[in-house]
Amino acid sequence: MKFVRAFVYGAIALMLAAGWAFLYWQSGTIDLAAGNAARAALADLRAVDARWDDQLTAMGLSSSSGPQQPVAHQAAYAWLELQALKLAHPDLGRSLGALRTALDDKSRLLKRVAAGEPLANEAWKVPTRARLDQLSRVLEAAFREALEETERFRTWLLYYSAFLLALLALLALQLRRANRGLEQRVVQRTSELSTTLDKLKESETLLVQSEKMSALGQMVAGVAHEVNTPLAYVKASLEAAKSRAGDAGRLARETRWLLELVESEKADEGALAAQLATVRNLIADKRLEALDSQLKDGLHGITQIAELVVSLKDFSRLERGSVVGYDVNQGVETTLRIAAAQLGRRSVKKLLGEVPQIMASPSQINQVILNLVVNAAQATPESGGSIVLRTYAPDAQHVAIEVADNGRGIPKDVLPRIFDPFFTTKEVGKGTGLGLSISYRIVEAHGGRIDVDSRPGVGTRFTVSLPVKAPAALAA
Repeated sequence: MKFVRAFVYGAIALMLAAGWAFLYWQSGTIDLAAGNAARAALADLRAVDARWDDQLTAMGLSSSSGPQQPVAHQAAYAWLELQALKLAHPDLGRSLGALRTALDDKSRLLKRVAAGEPLANEAWKVPTRARLDQLSRVLEAAFREALEETERFRTWLLYYSAFLLALLALLALQLRRANRGLEQRVVQRTSELSTTLDKLKESETLLVQSEKMSALGQMVAGVAHEVNTPLAYVKASLEAAKSRAGDAGRLARETRWLLELVESEKADEGALAAQLATVRNLIADKRLEALDSQLKDGLHGITQIAELVVSLKDFSRLERGSVVGYDVNQGVETTLRIAAAQLGRRSVKKLLGEVPQIMASPSQINQVILNLVVNAAQATPESGGSIVLRTYAPDAQHVAIEVADNGRGIPKDVLPRIFDPFFTTKEVGKGTGLGLSISYRIVEAHGGRIDVDSRPGVGTRFTVSLPVKAPAALAA
């Protein structure tokens, strides 16, 4: 529809331009130089005819002068015909033909007279002067009609130009109104796009939070699993210590009473011996000796829980938007402790090289490492699965993190889509399809890149390359 409308508008514009061009060409068709040249040529022929008359008079019957050749008229007539025909009048051709015949006849008669033939006054009968006068009138009429037609076309050209100018003014007004309407629509559409963009950003934030909640759920499950073991130490130790707390209190009381008897000058030797035997029996009880080791086990469990809490704090780092110094190796260690429940009995090998500290958002980079580690764990069997984490510095400006597994790999037709939002090859309910997409965006926002190399049946290796210095946009 738009193409047809544009074609129609273009055809109308072309027709209007062609009409103006036609009127402009017609308004300049009169050739003033041709008219003046035709008048001059006609005057030359009149002069030729007058000289012919003089020759005829000089060569009359009573004249004693010798024969004379008549003046040539062909060049003057040819020039007259050439210029007169430019005026394009219907009577010009007939008048020119009649004049040419008369001139040729008179020229032949003059030649005969010049040859000495006695023709009496026959040459005077040729109507050359009448033909010249007739042609002069036709030329003037042709010139006048051409001038009138030119003036008429010039008048039409003036009106047509005024019409075109009015049409252009109307089009300019319409274009101005259309431009205002377009500006309003652009403003409205920009507002709508801005609103849509805000909604998309809100949706994106919700999706990111959803993925983080999913990762948080996995992390909480892992933390709960990791806390259970040291918590069992603490619980068993406290229960044992509680059961033996009475014996320890009794030993303290009996020992204090023994000391009082020893220090007393009036103490009975029998009572002293009996109290000493009681204290010896309490000291000989092995349950009190185990109390120390049980308390050590409890302290060991509490220490493990404290370390796990520190790891959890380092992983979460609530100041997610801030860019601070980040130790990549420490981030890998922390993430592995958090993901211990997902790793299960899989073999995990760490090849942590000497890498410089980078400027980054710790919680975001930890989230990337966790997503890659969890994906590697889900791609490998718990029995026989192997995961290798490697850190190294490919150059002085970058640090690389590799997460490789010996899992089932990714098919070639799926590989280009793994970073697309909501794309997942997992079963329904086991993945949101946002983990790798968010990881890709986090790495990209840090000025880095994430590459993947996978062979089905062999395994997959993800390589995250991060700059040492954070981009200015991220730092801002």
